[in-house]
Amino acid sequence: MLKVRFFSTCIFLLTLFSVNGIYASDYFSYALKIYSEGRFFEASIEFERAIYYESDSNRIALCRYYKSLCYKGLGRYDKALEELGNVNVELMHDSLFLNFQYEQVLCSYLNKDLNQALYNIDRIYMRFKDTLKILEFIPLNILCLNACRQWDNAQILWNFYINNSRLNDSVKNNFKQEVKRLYSKKNLPRFYSAGKAEILSSFLPGSGQIYSGAVLEGSFNAIINLTFLYYTFTQFYRKYYITGYFAGLKLFNKFHAGGIRRAKSLTEEKNENGVKTFNSENISLMSRFINTKSSENP
Repeated sequence: MLKVRFFSTCIFLLTLFSVNGIYASDYFSYALKIYSEGRFFEASIEFERAIYYESDSNRIALCRYYKSLCYKGLGRYDKALEELGNVNVELMHDSLFLNFQYEQVLCSYLNKDLNQALYNIDRIYMRFKDTLKILEFIPLNILCLNACRQWDNAQILWNFYINNSRLNDSVKNNFKQEVKRLYSKKNLPRFYSAGKAEILSSFLPGSGQIYSGAVLEGSFNAIINLTFLYYTFTQFYRKYYITGYFAGLKLFNKFHAGGIRRAKSLTEEKNENGVKTFNSENISLMSRFINTKSSENP
């Protein structure tokens, strides 16, 4: 009787796991289908459903990988990183490890977490000594270094990338010259100091905005602040102290403090846009370089 009960229990569990495996496979296939159609939100739900029914750790990792791609497609880079972080990549085989790490680096870069992106790239370089395996990460590494304003390191990596291609020497030299021009001092994006902008706006309202390039906005801010300051002075001079304080000095302080914050915000925005433009030039050059490699080494 005990043997019959034991075998019945085993059969029940095997049947349960088999059914769950079938469900997981069906959900995964359906999720892939709607993912390929660009329905990222629905696909993320189906991949989560597949994870629930799946028991194999490798297939769960694959589901999480595709679920992270769904979040990336939705612009939810933080959620994509959360999914990727739920998988132990150290135990993966090399190809899957590279896919996971590439997505982690890319999502960290898009999420503006540059330190984490560079840390993940270092992990890849530590694991692989084969140059061919790490070459595909170099363009993304260059963009991260540019975003951190590490121009010299980025240029060195560019030259390494070019030297390890199978192009002939003359073509390599042409690309090296373009990289040299790209990273010339006059072509590098200017850095605007947020601290300097705040100090300027503290002593002379509107000057921080003008320093950041917003001349019209800075001029308007200066006029508004000077108007309130003049009004405060005239009211105090006429001994209308309450009116001068509430309608003049208090409003001046608010506009003055707001102008300081705005100056800081503008400098940060200016710096970010400068790096974006510079990285766009890098991406354009990378595209030409990759196309040249493809045409000369089909």
